[in-house]
Amino acid sequence: MREVAVVAFTQSEHSGEDQGLLETEILAPVIGEIKERTGLSRFGFTCSGSCDYLQGAPFAFVSALDTIGAWPPISESHVEMDGAWALYEAWVKLQIGEIDTALVYGFGKSTQNDVRAIFTQQHDPYYLAPLGVDHVSLAALQARAYMDKSGVKEDDLRAIAARSRAAGRGNPFALDLPDPADGAGYDSRRCASTTSHR
Repeated sequence: MREVAVVAFTQSEHSGEDQGLLETEILAPVIGEIKERTGLSRFGFTCSGSCDYLQGAPFAFVSALDTIGAWPPISESHVEMDGAWALYEAWVKLQIGEIDTALVYGFGKSTQNDVRAIFTQQHDPYYLAPLGVDHVSLAALQARAYMDKSGVKEDDLRAIAARSRAAGRGNPFALDLPDPADGAGYDSRRCASTTSHR
């Protein structure tokens, strides 16, 4: 396998409320910073991951290409999910030697819609979407199936959730993640327990 490295990473500052910015306005500074950090203005492949349901329009990801610069023509793809899935597609292209550089980004503006009602619409239309479950309930079903198969206990999953939230509190770009030790109202035990049983 070819060695692949992430040579630059950046992210936008998140907000719990809609600040009136378009997705292109959110992306532009991030893409500009990546180009500056890498010294590249063009990449062998560009892949984005987003959920068009968040914006409420089909092919909403096309407008994001305005921030990339699609002229002269570029090799580009989009996955209807998230940045991790887009990274995988780029990694495959890098592995087969089709490209030497890739720009991967994930984006969305979840303040525009009810996330619980739309997030699972990006799943396959035959088996998962018709269930009508929200993303939290689906994650709980996955957690329960994993617990039953692996023997992992709820306390193990709670510890992972608490560790991830603690790491998130160290990220100045993350949304508010109250520390339960401060009495800020977040109870990781109750949250993880509720999530794993839904």
